[in-house]
Amino acid sequence: MNPLTLNPIFQSGMVLQRDKPILIFGTAPAGCRITVRLFSKDTDCTASVTPDRDTWQCTLPPHRAGEHFTLSASCYEQMTDSTACSKAEQKTTDSNSQKGKTAGCTDILLTDISIGDIWLACGQSNMEFFLRYDADWETVKNYEKNPHIHMYNVPQLAFPGHSKNTTGYGKWFCEGETGFETFSAPGYSFARNIQPHIGVPVGIIGCSWGGTTASAWLDESCLEKEPLSIYLKEYKEAVAQYSPEEMTRISLEAWAFEDSAEHTRDFMPLLYGRDRKWQEDYMKEHASDPIIPMGPYSINRPGGLYHQMLEPLIPFSIKGVLWYQGESDACHAEMYDQLLTSLISFWRKKWHDDFPFLFVQLAPFGVWLECDSSHYTEVRARQELVSQTIPNTGMISIMDIGSYYDIHPKQKMEVGRRLALLARGKVYREDILCESPALSHAKRKGDTITLTLSHAAGLHGDPLPSFVILQDGQECLIDHIMVQDHQIILQVKALSPSPCTVQFAWADFVEVHIWNEAGLPVRPFCCEV
Repeated sequence: MNPLTLNPIFQSGMVLQRDKPILIFGTAPAGCRITVRLFSKDTDCTASVTPDRDTWQCTLPPHRAGEHFTLSASCYEQMTDSTACSKAEQKTTDSNSQKGKTAGCTDILLTDISIGDIWLACGQSNMEFFLRYDADWETVKNYEKNPHIHMYNVPQLAFPGHSKNTTGYGKWFCEGETGFETFSAPGYSFARNIQPHIGVPVGIIGCSWGGTTASAWLDESCLEKEPLSIYLKEYKEAVAQYSPEEMTRISLEAWAFEDSAEHTRDFMPLLYGRDRKWQEDYMKEHASDPIIPMGPYSINRPGGLYHQMLEPLIPFSIKGVLWYQGESDACHAEMYDQLLTSLISFWRKKWHDDFPFLFVQLAPFGVWLECDSSHYTEVRARQELVSQTIPNTGMISIMDIGSYYDIHPKQKMEVGRRLALLARGKVYREDILCESPALSHAKRKGDTITLTLSHAAGLHGDPLPSFVILQDGQECLIDHIMVQDHQIILQVKALSPSPCTVQFAWADFVEVHIWNEAGLPVRPFCCEV
């Protein structure tokens, strides 16, 4: 083992979390004395530890935001009585070059460190979505650089021993540097929008992987009870279809293809957006491509990416989490609220921190490659439930920026803007309109239905295409609709006295065209009146 290492997240040019204990950790031989020092021209603090195993952790006190810090870590071998004399003689001989150090000292020095707010950007492909694929990339890449924004992509490693040759991962970087164009577009947009308002350095850590279920991002123990145990049951059934040797051979052959330059070249155009005919031709041409089976090499095995990518970051202090995921859990939509709640609770427990958790409600889409949007309505309803019941969470709606033939909305800069707006209001406590209009209550008088919305200042647009009125199993004709103040008033023809159901954007694919003055669309809802 090397004498001393820091966790890979600790590098020159990084950001540390302000106003929380700063935990520094890594590996070293058991019994060594490790000293960590964080200093700048205005401050200097030190912490030491002598671990009894080969992992170590030091805790530095909370710091205010600032820049141009230096972090040093030193490891000193502990001397026994039998070696003290010879060590002391060596120290005397080398006094000019080793002044003030004991034998076996290893030093690490990191420079240009900032202290500010760290946000973890996690999820599947819509969070991973590269900046270069965004609709606004040509504008974004020419922005004036903001030196207070720092980014880091956690290396995508699916299983122990996995090696993936990707640039821009595992390094801290700033705008325009290597890794920028392949960074999370929502994550970067969030940082770009939030930093000028909070006035401190912002670090965004990307930790996401396309096509992943949330069950891959938490420990398997969280899935042992029903109904979430279905994920473990399905995994066990899938693994049983292969012998261990066959599973290894098929998986590694498929990964060799998945990680190949050929596959990246052919798949990349889809992420820029292609029509249905192009997608169908692609599927025919690649019908025989190898597929990684569910098993110990799959990115979707329960707990897999938690252990491979997220767990190594813990307990690195963060401000909060940005989450955009749910597409891959539509097959179990009815339990998504329990899955997401378990993930939030588990992450907070592991970090010992009830940090803010902000997430994106699924966008509308119809069909993309072999995927469709079946059960998205249910997933969105479960996401809404989490936002209403789990403390210190928040959800943005993007029901106005979907695309029927693309599961990846291309306006990710707008997604990041809305997440930043939500954080400004709910986390940083600015007095601003930061949430989408949501149904507060509904009442009916005869053929008139009045819907009162919260967060609806400046409500404008055309809500009609998003409404469906049902009574006795039949759809009713909306004769007239009016938007005024915080209300939407519907005139419905030929309603009987029996209750009716009002649905707004309550479909797997539907476009919303009504917003508040902050440009936030009305959230989907379904109610009986």
